Amino acid sequence: MSLKAIQYRLQFDFQLAVMTLLSAIALIGITPFTVLRALNGQWLAFTVDFSIQAGILGTYVHAWRTGNTQGASLVLAYFIGTMATVAVFVLGRAGQLWFYPAIVANFFLVERRHALLIALAGLAVIFLGGELATLPPTEAASYLITVIVCALLTYAFAYRTAMQRSQLEALAAKDPLTGLFNRRTLLDALQGVQRDFQRDREPRGLLVLDLDHFKRINDTYGHLTGDHVLVSLAQQLERCVRDVDRLFRFGGEEFVVLAIPEGEAGLATMAENLRRAIEENLDDGHGEPVTASIGGAMLLPGESIQDWFARADTALYQAKNTGRNRVVIDPNA
Repeated sequence: MSLKAIQYRLQFDFQLAVMTLLSAIALIGITPFTVLRALNGQWLAFTVDFSIQAGILGTYVHAWRTGNTQGASLVLAYFIGTMATVAVFVLGRAGQLWFYPAIVANFFLVERRHALLIALAGLAVIFLGGELATLPPTEAASYLITVIVCALLTYAFAYRTAMQRSQLEALAAKDPLTGLFNRRTLLDALQGVQRDFQRDREPRGLLVLDLDHFKRINDTYGHLTGDHVLVSLAQQLERCVRDVDRLFRFGGEEFVVLAIPEGEAGLATMAENLRRAIEENLDDGHGEPVTASIGGAMLLPGESIQDWFARADTALYQAKNTGRNRVVIDPNA
């Protein structure tokens, strides 16, 4: 795998990036202790440290090779919580200190409810196991309280971060003017449709829609009027497109529908219904009707998404060049 591909995966897979960081910490932070324990003959402590490293690195390699970062993160979180609890019993005071970073790490790895459950379960085992009985009551109480506070504060931070991340993802996925999914989301959806088609061979269709003479609306009445037309078009398309289909704004006055039609004839019928609905219900705000040209294509076995989109786009230009306000479906299906 190239360096560019590695950077891409780490940039767009948050869980994998977190697991990469933890693996680096496991190597850099724990290895010196593992070596020292081996040199000093502290074999039980060595086994704990080595097991933690091996578990983290093994889970990371599995996540990298399979792409199942969600499942691997969940397994790793419970593993870290278990080993951090074991370390308290084996390493004593040093193990108690390592319990804190284990709590924080798990909130980055998994959903906050799992992380909080792991932290409280580990703390309960430590308390019921009598490990804190050797400490003075004040120190034991301080340890319990600080662990709980650490878990709750990290929970609050994770909750706030999840809310902000959800809002940012929504902003990144939606077109700010029309509220439809945007071009970036379309590319991901095309890849998903291609994978589904390879698995079940259920027909998949693509429609590319472009308003006719839209530049004239902007030039005559201004961009605010043009924006109003685009918003009205998006609303009209949302009313016409079925729940099983997906609608996107590709850019400018161009929109895309990912559909599950009943073959090429079904895709043509869907496109014609959209064209007619636009012609009958959309105007430029000054009484003049607005029309659209539509090109479509069915996904072919073994076809790339680039070629699929290019066929639909070519069909759109044929519709434009043969008079506009019409539908052309690529016949290669």
